[in-house]
Amino acid sequence: MDAPAKRRHQPGGAHPTRRKVVEEPFHPAAPTPAAAAAAAPPSRLVGAIVEKGFTAAAPSFAPRPSVLPFPVARHRSHGPHWGPVAKGAGKDGDEEENDEMDTDETDYQQVAAAAAGPVRKKEKKGMDFSRWREFVGDASPKRQQGKPMQAKKQSELKIDAGAVTSNVGAASAGVRQLEGGAMQIDSGNAREGPGAAISVSDVVSKKPMNQAESRVELVKPGEVRNSALQGERMELDGGESSMEAEINAENMARLAGMSSGEIAEAQADIINKMNPALVEMLRRRGREKSGGTKGAGKDKGTENLGPQKAKRATPGDWLMAGEHNGRSWKAWSERVERIRSCRFTLDGDILGFQSSQGQQDGKKTHAENVAERDFLRTEGDPAAVGYTINEAVALTRSMVPGQRVLALQLLASILNRALQSLHKMDLLDNVKEMDLNDKFHDWQAVWAYALGPEPELVLSLRMALDDNHDSVVLSCAKVINAMLSFEFNESYFESSERAVDHGKDICTAPVFRSKPDLDGGFLQGGFWKYNTKPSNILPQYGDNDEDEGDEKHTIQDDVIVSGQDVAAGFIRMGILPRICFLLEMDPPPVLEDYLVSILVALARHSPQSADAILNCPRLIQSVTKLLSKQGSMEIRSSQIKGVTLLKVLSKYNRQTCLNFVNHGVFQQAMWHWYRKAGTLEDWVRSGMEQCKLSSAMMVEQLRFWRSCISYGFCVTHFADLFPVLCLWLSPPNKKLSEHNVLVEFSSVARESYLVLGALAQRLPLLHSVEQLAKQDVGVSASSYMETWSWSHVVPTVDLALSWLHLNDIPYVCSLVSGQNMNTKHMLEASYLILVVASVLGMLNSILERISPDATYDGKNYSLPWIPDFVPKIGLGIIGNGFFSISGTVAFGNLDHQSLCRTSLVQGLCYMRCHGNVDVSLSSISCLKRLMQLSWSVDRVIQGATKSCSEHLNESKTGAAGKLLGEGISSLWHDDLLHLLTSLLPMISSQWSILQNIEVFGRGGPAPGVGFGWGACGGGFWSLKCLLAQQDSQLVLELFKTFSSAPGLVTHNNGVNSDNVTNTAVTASDRISSSLGVSSIAGPGQISMMEKAFDILFEPSILKYLKSSIHKFASHMALPKPFEWDITEDEYLLFSSVLNSHFRSRWLSIKKKHSDKYAGNNNSTIVPKIPETLEAIQEETELTEAVNEPLSTLVVEWAHQRLPLPVHWILSAICCIDDPKGILLTSANYIIDVSRAGLIFLFGLEAISAAPCLHAPVIWKMHALSVSIRSSMDLLQEDRSRDIFHALQELYGQHLDMLCQKYYRSHSVKEDDSVGMANLEEGKEISRLEILRFEEKIHGSYTSFVESLVEQFAAVSYGDVIFGRQVVIYLHRMVEPSVRLAAWNALSNAYVLELLPALDKCIGNMEGYLEPLEADEKILESYAKSWTSGVLDKAAQRDSMSYTLAKHHLSGFVFQCRVSGKTLRYKVVKSLLRCYAQKRHHEAMLKSFVLQGIAQDPERSSNELDQRFEILKDACEMNSSLLAEVQRLKASLGQ
Repeated sequence: MDAPAKRRHQPGGAHPTRRKVVEEPFHPAAPTPAAAAAAAPPSRLVGAIVEKGFTAAAPSFAPRPSVLPFPVARHRSHGPHWGPVAKGAGKDGDEEENDEMDTDETDYQQVAAAAAGPVRKKEKKGMDFSRWREFVGDASPKRQQGKPMQAKKQSELKIDAGAVTSNVGAASAGVRQLEGGAMQIDSGNAREGPGAAISVSDVVSKKPMNQAESRVELVKPGEVRNSALQGERMELDGGESSMEAEINAENMARLAGMSSGEIAEAQADIINKMNPALVEMLRRRGREKSGGTKGAGKDKGTENLGPQKAKRATPGDWLMAGEHNGRSWKAWSERVERIRSCRFTLDGDILGFQSSQGQQDGKKTHAENVAERDFLRTEGDPAAVGYTINEAVALTRSMVPGQRVLALQLLASILNRALQSLHKMDLLDNVKEMDLNDKFHDWQAVWAYALGPEPELVLSLRMALDDNHDSVVLSCAKVINAMLSFEFNESYFESSERAVDHGKDICTAPVFRSKPDLDGGFLQGGFWKYNTKPSNILPQYGDNDEDEGDEKHTIQDDVIVSGQDVAAGFIRMGILPRICFLLEMDPPPVLEDYLVSILVALARHSPQSADAILNCPRLIQSVTKLLSKQGSMEIRSSQIKGVTLLKVLSKYNRQTCLNFVNHGVFQQAMWHWYRKAGTLEDWVRSGMEQCKLSSAMMVEQLRFWRSCISYGFCVTHFADLFPVLCLWLSPPNKKLSEHNVLVEFSSVARESYLVLGALAQRLPLLHSVEQLAKQDVGVSASSYMETWSWSHVVPTVDLALSWLHLNDIPYVCSLVSGQNMNTKHMLEASYLILVVASVLGMLNSILERISPDATYDGKNYSLPWIPDFVPKIGLGIIGNGFFSISGTVAFGNLDHQSLCRTSLVQGLCYMRCHGNVDVSLSSISCLKRLMQLSWSVDRVIQGATKSCSEHLNESKTGAAGKLLGEGISSLWHDDLLHLLTSLLPMISSQWSILQNIEVFGRGGPAPGVGFGWGACGGGFWSLKCLLAQQDSQLVLELFKTFSSAPGLVTHNNGVNSDNVTNTAVTASDRISSSLGVSSIAGPGQISMMEKAFDILFEPSILKYLKSSIHKFASHMALPKPFEWDITEDEYLLFSSVLNSHFRSRWLSIKKKHSDKYAGNNNSTIVPKIPETLEAIQEETELTEAVNEPLSTLVVEWAHQRLPLPVHWILSAICCIDDPKGILLTSANYIIDVSRAGLIFLFGLEAISAAPCLHAPVIWKMHALSVSIRSSMDLLQEDRSRDIFHALQELYGQHLDMLCQKYYRSHSVKEDDSVGMANLEEGKEISRLEILRFEEKIHGSYTSFVESLVEQFAAVSYGDVIFGRQVVIYLHRMVEPSVRLAAWNALSNAYVLELLPALDKCIGNMEGYLEPLEADEKILESYAKSWTSGVLDKAAQRDSMSYTLAKHHLSGFVFQCRVSGKTLRYKVVKSLLRCYAQKRHHEAMLKSFVLQGIAQDPERSSNELDQRFEILKDACEMNSSLLAEVQRLKASLGQ
């Protein structure tokens, strides 16, 4: 038997001497002293070997680290080696048994072993390994738990944070069972040994007290000493060097051989020789290392012995909604890095956290290590210990296909669980009310880490997709599908397609904001940019030199791109050709479905991704073949998604859609519609499953057709497809409800009417001459355009009018009558409400082609005649309960009198207030289209000439006809006021939720696509955000309605006694709502922002703000009252320049000439130069006969600025600081914008507009500084000067209030009896509101301050208001670096004397004086300015600079005696030498010495004597300086 085999069969196991802490055995009888002495030499021998380093036989090369990052059973070749390693050791068949012998590694110093390498075992006589249980048998579970980072071979450890307490009791019994020659411990069975009950995670236990008590019960009194020693040694495993490990190993060995008395005697001897302060410091540091940090419980100090690095970011530190901007990037990084050690079950649940040396150092886990654990431990449950993400990624490269499938399924489970958890946050009203048990699962960090650069998941998945096993490819496709968050993104786009009127798809590529620069005033909210450059998606190879091209494109480049954008990484790594190959190989239906889903997700990424899909050879052909695969009757999910792919690709570019039409792709996609038309009964009899599939297919086909119609294509197919389309244009019957297919029917009906609405937009104008011209059918995309015929309109309108009879529609009738106003059938009703909305939208599109909206061309048209169906539409709205008829209207004997009690509008309001997100979206969509249709009906009827009045009167029927002639708007008042009062509170509550969606200047913390950006609740891709945007659009429509109706808008709350009217339509509400819309609008909603600007900058609004300013200023303590006024011409000028400025500053789209698709997003013409509000299109006799086709149906996040930052309103007063002339051209225009911006800003402050209050004071202060950095023109006009001064006073008051709250919260930190409200309030204030300019504005803010001081020195001539603005940067709440830069700039420019007195500065004086200055650099700068003479004139003029320097220097010298002794002596010597050289400094030095002394003579005398003693001590026996001190003392009469 060879030596290794002998060692395996010995009772001591393979490594009996590696235990360095000798503990008492677990037997009842204590060991004899002789036994302890016999056990000591082996320990000392091992320590000696480690200490001496390498032996002669040790290899000379650097040893390979042999430590696995998690406890697994592994080969002996993995180390630690106590004998020479054979080359074939890793392939021995008997080594599995030897691996199980390595049970306890908690006391093995892994760093020392890695540094020392394999050490040859020395045969030494007298070493007895028979008593190995004395070393390892009584290991306490709690001690093992306290050391998670040193676990090398802890195959017996099970990660289960929830079962720690329950399993501790079984640990002692399991230890006693270890009596055989070999120790058999199974990681999957908790009853086999102590390892099953040991948790190596650092997760905070739910019952820490019970765990601590269990630990005390398991450890005997004599073992507490060794346990504490071991716990201290565990703290060294996180990052100790090899030398520290060697010393620690020797110390542990020596301590193990000492008795308790000897240890106590040695400790007393050491303490007597040391400084007591040093002893206390060491003890405090030891308590902190052992977990007894401030804020932790006493019991936690004995059990939380894990590494400090893992404690910096606990799972409870996840970001709540609205807190993203408050947390630093460092805190977020720690949260994400912590996921490196997070372990997951096969279902994707978080199992626990384990820290290991390799993981903390960022080392990769090798695939063979992970595979070996699962392959060798077949007798138990190898997955019970869990997997980290890195381990799962490594396991995807295993040699065993089953392990690869297992790893991919695990990754898919983790990603799906993370997405579901993020999505749940969107369904909660308040994230902070989430279950406390879920907060320990930081799924946001899990998602960000999985998609981050460290796991290199994209590279592994791309390699797995090339696997030759179908099961591996299928599992890989599932992971990619989850990684691209396909399901959640499609759910968002589905809701958007249903609810948004003429909405455009938004690209899902991850984006970030461009950084602000000094020329732009450091204002945030720059253009969005893609995370990775579009050119990186498809790299360009070198044409001349193949080697050069290969050098440019490397795998590392692919990995870097995938870390920035996972979708771009997949395309760059060639996933498209691989998907094309798989589709051509006739894959299984499940795999085929996943592959097409991946293509759809990639197509939604960006125009460049869509271009890559179109240019991939044979890929589109392969997808098209799927649409007609296996007969004509079977419908599969992959076919539905194939049509979706074609629809998404066609939306990017008009030329792409034309290519689809010319190559027959459209006909292949619509082949279901060319079959013989059946009946609804046949469709119902096909079965529910078939109805769902056919409905989904038809919905996608109709959407594809609608996209083509928007470009002007496929309009002529209407005649061929109308027979099948007719089946879905009539209201549903009861059979559909009985067979539960009403939802599927309503989906097809809704899309059918949306298609008809798109066709209606292709109609020529009814009264134009061009409608008779022949259609121009060309070959180019720019000239090829089809028009719809008016002959097709009448039958479609007749079918649509049947939907206006609300009593005939199931579920909707009860909603209108008000009999069953509950949430029971609200979901079914919402689907039918969407059909009604699409019908109303289609009718509105037809009426717009009869009489275009006057708002677009500024001109009303006279119509010679109107079609008969126009009055029918109006009568249908009046007589079917859409609006409740006002009681003041004499409506006579109407047939629908009973239905006038309630209305559809009231029912929709109820749905919006009490329904879920989908129901609310449906109600808002219907309300918007109902309002638009009502406006169109009134416009068309009122535009009719007198010649057709008789025809119109004939079509009227009684009182309803009379109401129609007067206008449907007369019925709106009560319903719309009720609607507005219901919406305003909900919209205002949404502003705060949506303000801080951006995370660190990015759309989300993860580089996924769409929902995969990783923001809480989906961020911008949440339905809550979509609902807020739709609410805002409806509110703007309501304000437009009220502005056109006379007598409904009031400018102050005292005009009308009607509370409802005042609440709904005051100018203050209009302003606040318009500002709220600006913070919600996203990409593609430029037109909504333009409407908001039109409302916000109306001359009437400016007049209201001006009157509010005068009222507000009368209550402020200003030097003089406001006596200025604004003329009518100035109101018009200010309205024009403000509207023009904000449009050009925030709504412009950045065009890149090199980008092929740069112009696709510019569907709205935005001025780049200043224009007045009247700069609209020139009036013509009639608009064009046919609407121009759209160029794109997609909006990019990149190259635009929406959504706006919270401080966007400040850009008007900052535009004067534009030295490069980027935004504006005329100097007079710049001044006008700044003057108007000041008035507008002060007006918003006067009425306390809610969104304006959300802007932090620091941004407002910064904006005032920016406005005078380049020019003093604002301060030269009396009106602007008064407003500027008033704003300084107002913001100074806000600053004082914040400082008081901040100091009050800090003063109660030590008082446990005070509640945590003030403390949390102070943290919030310190994080968001205090003047941290470098942290909140820009990292290079000191350069801005220096340029501001240069301007102050050059042109101010001591202007008080300018000086007050400069002084704010010397406030104690400003960062030391900014204060130092401001003081040095003022001192170097010799303008300290130009600063105003301290009582004239912004805010209270205490803000500049308290607390005392502690920064040594600033104190040195104060002293330098004092001695250089810069402060001489400041002292004469009583400038705040002299007061500030005197106060802080005096306080530092005479009050701060704890630290800074060297600097204090240096300052005193400098002041005394200056006093000796400059006799006129005597008054200054006297004031310096007397600063802060009480008026009481007795107390002042004692204090003065103490101060002179301090001055003498600082002289350090220098006779000349002491003489100056005596002279100064004599001058003070001492």
